[in-house]
Amino acid sequence: MGIFRRLAAVLALFLVAGVASAQSAPGEERQADHDALRALLTTSAQALATRQFDLLAGFVAPGFTVITVDNRKLVGLEAVKKYYTALFDGPDAILTKLEIKPVADELTSFLGENAGVVYGVSDDVYRFKDGDTRNMQTRWSAAVARDGETWKLVNVHFSANLLDNPMLDAAKDYAQKTSIIGGVVGLLAGMLLMALIRRRARG
Repeated sequence: MGIFRRLAAVLALFLVAGVASAQSAPGEERQADHDALRALLTTSAQALATRQFDLLAGFVAPGFTVITVDNRKLVGLEAVKKYYTALFDGPDAILTKLEIKPVADELTSFLGENAGVVYGVSDDVYRFKDGDTRNMQTRWSAAVARDGETWKLVNVHFSANLLDNPMLDAAKDYAQKTSIIGGVVGLLAGMLLMALIRRRARG
């Protein structure tokens, strides 16, 4: 009985060691992937905050898609660049600066050797052209795929709380301010035009 007990103990030790090895190996093997994906998150945040979207040129997959916080679908890096540039420049621009701090909830969940999904939150600061500043927390998710040795973004989805959305509130306030200013300018222009017409009529 003593010999059988010893053999059973040895077998149990081998079994435990085998299970531990099987559990730790995947994490160790994918450490390089997790490091690469952390770097990709940092680069993406930098590109978005600085509007230097060329930083992502080699890190987006064909058909790269973004769903924005205002529910727009953007396909391709050029579409993303055009959308965010319009927020800062042009006749409908409302922002002067955007600060984002994305943080992943947990490590990327791999769906195989070459694909994965990750979720997280971002504490964002929006600075508007009228001097207003609003803070908003957004939730995001991303699908990634490995192309050769490079991890690339396939899809990014942003979402926010519709019931408590300071970004939308600020945009509405900004639109109201600009409409009021436009109305006052239009009124003054009309009064000036009428004064000129009356002066010419008298002359």
